[in-house]
Amino acid sequence: MAFNNSSDMKTAPSAQDEMRQTFASFNDVPSIGTTSPQLLARDAAEGKRGAAWRLMLWILQDDPRAMTAVAMTDDDRFIDHLLEFIANGTWSGKPFVTPQPLRTAYARTRLRTLFLPDSGINTTRAERVLLHEVTNQQGTIRAEAMHLLGLMKSHRAVPALISALRDPLPNVHLQAAKALGRIGDPTAVSALLNALPHADEQMGSQISNALAQIGKEAVPVLIERYKNSTAWVRWHCIRALGEICDSRTLPVLVEALRDPDHAVAWMGAKEVRHFGKDSLRPMLHLLMTAETSPWLIETTTYVLRDLEHRDSQLMPYLKPLVQQMHEPAARTITPLAAQKTLAHLEQAGII
Repeated sequence: MAFNNSSDMKTAPSAQDEMRQTFASFNDVPSIGTTSPQLLARDAAEGKRGAAWRLMLWILQDDPRAMTAVAMTDDDRFIDHLLEFIANGTWSGKPFVTPQPLRTAYARTRLRTLFLPDSGINTTRAERVLLHEVTNQQGTIRAEAMHLLGLMKSHRAVPALISALRDPLPNVHLQAAKALGRIGDPTAVSALLNALPHADEQMGSQISNALAQIGKEAVPVLIERYKNSTAWVRWHCIRALGEICDSRTLPVLVEALRDPDHAVAWMGAKEVRHFGKDSLRPMLHLLMTAETSPWLIETTTYVLRDLEHRDSQLMPYLKPLVQQMHEPAARTITPLAAQKTLAHLEQAGII
């Protein structure tokens, strides 16, 4: 029996459904027996599959004796085998038929929690084993080790995860990017951006998410890359900057409203909305000074209308501006109309 993560994602029952299914199926499993969890952990570390599934059933039932046995286990082979089971459904390189409760996504999630601090396995030991396994020959095990290191927020794993961004297997470099986001180490920013030009859509989205998770410390590098990159990279930089929503990002996001690539300009419009009224002054300055292109009108109109709907106080000032921006002589009218709107908003004390 082997686990298929993509299949699990497609069927995706809720967590509550998984728990009900898991615990209802305990009525249909073979007897766990009376062997102590400490002995089961020892035998499982030696590769004995019967001991392994019995111990894992104890764990799923949150039996404190099983948790103590896991915490006290000092044999690294147990961690290796457990990682292998979560990744592949095998134990010590051998397939075996497990009871139904161990075949669920909930079971894998529950077993993963053993790697979290103060949740079962000694953190130092778990980190050491997982760092070794990020170079395992099996891609499924490499990917799972990276996933767990990300959940553990292991800063020691950052160099290995950065190297794994170049792994030939898509799921491995995807898990590396995801883990770097969870850890949030700013030293990974440049490496994540360097991986963007060769990333597919899924990997690009994960890199953007990771950069957003790293947060404010990523802002200077993201701004620099936005100014000196392809449209593909600029689009992801703007997406990440918008998610971070730091005051330093607003001028760049407003500037993106007139990006020569239409997709980048629309991403800028989407992200500028997060700043509400704070976006008005720089946006009006842009309309006053930039060439009034058709899609600058489109992107700024999108933001201005959103502000109108969210704040009725702004409607008397913004609605006339939007109307003038869509007149036949918009190229000539827009800069002056934006200047007047800014002056009226300042006089009213709105901005």
